[in-house]
Amino acid sequence: MNTVAKPDFRCISASEAVSLMHGEPPAIVFDVRDMASFQKGHVDGAAHLSEDRLLAWMKRLPKDAPVVIYCYHGNASKVFAQMFVDFRYTNVFSVDGGYAPLAAALATPVAA
Repeated sequence: MNTVAKPDFRCISASEAVSLMHGEPPAIVFDVRDMASFQKGHVDGAAHLSEDRLLAWMKRLPKDAPVVIYCYHGNASKVFAQMFVDFRYTNVFSVDGGYAPLAAALATPVAA
């Protein structure tokens, strides 16, 4: 029996997500909360993602693009991250704690 290691997503802290967002290339950021929450507030540059738009996004993104996904608390983002992995994306991250810690990390000034 041949067992091939399946790629997996990584759960990361909000500060790690910020580093990826400011990296080269910058991460593509998805907010998977409901549309009303997204419209109320989301991190700069984040796109709203729902299951019905997943395939459309996947057709546009390179398989090795860094993808950061956040939700309310870090649970639903894992489900979406796994979907990306299932479609052979290799650089996928779920933000632990979700939106609030990520927004706070982005608002914190970077130490010189």
